[in-house]
Amino acid sequence: MTGDGLFPTSVVGSLPRPEWLTDGIAANERGELSDERLREYYDEAVILALKQQETAGVDEVSDGEQRRFSFLGFVAEKIPSFRLVPAARLMSKEAAGYADDMNLHVGIISNPVIVGPIRRTAPLVADEVRYAKEHTDKPVMAPIIGPFTLLINSWNKKMSGRYYPSPEDAFGDLTRLLREELLALKEAGASFVQLDEPAIGNFVDFRYTKWLLALNGWKVGDVQELHRISAELVNRTVKGVGGIKLGVHICRGNWRSDEAHYSHGGYENMIDEILDLKVRRLVLEYATKRAGSYDVFRDHPWPGEVGLGVIDVKDPRVEAPKEIVRRVEGAAEVFGEERLVLNPDCGFSSGRPWPVVSRQTAFAKLKAQTKAALLLRAGRS
Repeated sequence: MTGDGLFPTSVVGSLPRPEWLTDGIAANERGELSDERLREYYDEAVILALKQQETAGVDEVSDGEQRRFSFLGFVAEKIPSFRLVPAARLMSKEAAGYADDMNLHVGIISNPVIVGPIRRTAPLVADEVRYAKEHTDKPVMAPIIGPFTLLINSWNKKMSGRYYPSPEDAFGDLTRLLREELLALKEAGASFVQLDEPAIGNFVDFRYTKWLLALNGWKVGDVQELHRISAELVNRTVKGVGGIKLGVHICRGNWRSDEAHYSHGGYENMIDEILDLKVRRLVLEYATKRAGSYDVFRDHPWPGEVGLGVIDVKDPRVEAPKEIVRRVEGAAEVFGEERLVLNPDCGFSSGRPWPVVSRQTAFAKLKAQTKAALLLRAGRS
């Protein structure tokens, strides 16, 4: 990664899409814009996302996930083994109860459900990295869905049971799919591959986890068993993949809604699984007040890099650089400044229809992150 050694800056993946892209997608769906022209729209949006990150001074960039329906649902766009299914079609009475409790907007959620033997028949994100690298000299990171989050959202008893009678039966094929993609990303020249695992972040209180279990017909005797499964699936996925930096983003949610309904609490509720992960970078959300303190990592040190969330992507207020500096100084006492990478808490747009702030606000926040990194570096020169 570029930068001046200490406090390099990165992103977590997604950036809000320009209006002309979302309008173009809608026109294509109505049959008013050709597929070829839409591909040009996507290409232009990626170039814009890259140039905005470069202008903001980000050291390690992404393609902004401009081509994806969502961080999760795009899997069904790429791999025929999955089909994008609205969550409302899968709802049961039990699942509806959990959704009501969380004020969950079920109508906008669609999951990539397993509808056949899982095989990697096309790249998931390696082609995105190749295109981005043609248009920037910066290192390009690659966010990709993590295996636990993918499985808990995609295995459905009614639709997937014919191919995989239980979720455990899908472990091998699903982790093989993602491991093959990691190898392709290494070949494509990705600087860092980030496995997105909001399902591990949901261990803070299990309400969303219980909704997914009810939605898809998972039967587990104790939800604590999912702790073991989560680390096992990540470690199966990364096993034997060398020569590329791998990490896990433990997401805490970035939909634009009342955070009172989100999970609250620190990483202490999942620290055993975190310490079991065989990856080099842990991407944590600490700008949101829901994430708690750094205390658990004082008693249970993480040995690798830490992607430190210093920007609250859901708050339209742009953080002052000195405010970000204070967050980093506190974290450096726990993690060690030489192991910190600065990034926003999460992506700025979890899916095509769901930007959490405007493009202009996202750009301003990234510039503030860069100014903070410069202040921190200057203070140590």
